[in-house]
Amino acid sequence: MSEVLDPAKTYEELVRFIARSLLDTDDFQVTSSDRGGQLTIKLAAPEELRGRVIGKGGRIARSIRTLLEAAAVGTDHQPTLDIVD
Repeated sequence: MSEVLDPAKTYEELVRFIARSLLDTDDFQVTSSDRGGQLTIKLAAPEELRGRVIGKGGRIARSIRTLLEAAAVGTDHQPTLDIVD
């Protein structure tokens, strides 16, 4: 029996895994919203930890976005990542 996966939850889990690895804590939230086919994943981390997921010059944030794009190859999804307060 094959299981149908919710794409939003799949991308949320990917971002959650990466954030947990970078922050060494569970003090963050990952949510998603789908507006007109545009899937947005939001990562909310405390201000003192936010730099760890953004990185110098935004390099880490860009890398996370690239991983999301790679995970969506071959699908009809285009997930985007917002790092919020």
